Amino acid sequence: MAAGMAAALCVAVLSSCVGASGGPEPQGTAVPTPGDASDRTELAEAVTAALDAEGSAAWRLQSFDSSGMATLNSGRLSCSGDGSGVYRVDGDATRYVLEPDFVPGRDYEGDETSAADVQASGSVATDDGLHSASDGDFWPLGDDYRAADIPSDYLPDLTAARGANCSHITAALAVSTDLRLVDAVEVDGTPTAHWSGTAYIDDLREHAVGFARSEYTALVDMGLGEAAVDVELWVDDANRPLVYYQHLPPDRTGLQNRWFALTLTDWSTDETVTAP
Repeated sequence: MAAGMAAALCVAVLSSCVGASGGPEPQGTAVPTPGDASDRTELAEAVTAALDAEGSAAWRLQSFDSSGMATLNSGRLSCSGDGSGVYRVDGDATRYVLEPDFVPGRDYEGDETSAADVQASGSVATDDGLHSASDGDFWPLGDDYRAADIPSDYLPDLTAARGANCSHITAALAVSTDLRLVDAVEVDGTPTAHWSGTAYIDDLREHAVGFARSEYTALVDMGLGEAAVDVELWVDDANRPLVYYQHLPPDRTGLQNRWFALTLTDWSTDETVTAP
């Protein structure tokens, strides 16, 4: 599997470490549990409605692939409750940070990151493929959910598109996972309900769309369809997902340690992201 693809497969969001990545639980002030859900079914209904009601959010993706460095990308996205969406990838935004573990709400000052050796060109991803933001080129996802003939300049955009996809979240909510309400903490000053559980690759693939489905398809092709991934979700009092974290442990796959996290902020009902 290509390094960029592998980094996105088991993607990221983030001054202590999330339990799924092997560290202590994140520090946070105990708060009343926000949101309207008490079990996974109610959570799925509430988050679906929230995604349908919102116009867009800023996203940040952290991806870790055992290199000791996490890759950071950013952009803005619009998502629907069924997991479909449009995802703008910021050009020249790819950064590295020395962060082997994920901390939800962790932000980085400029001097804490370094420029990646490859930079995103700037694009817009849809469930059908990747659009160049500058010259009108389009690289479709085929029936096998693989994007064909994407130029090397756009490979960082492709990696980001694979992680910045709301159907990672909706797929985890749709399947028969053991998602459970763990606690309530503040993430970057916002009260959130913290949910945690596991999901199987085969099930996630069945319910994912677009580039997220291409990620799970690649894992299934590697014989990992029955592998369980750890998933965690932080939801605010409006039932909006603020952080989604997914970890594919080495002991279940024979692969190196990989995780990714998608952080969603600046939700707006007035702005939407559209394809070129």
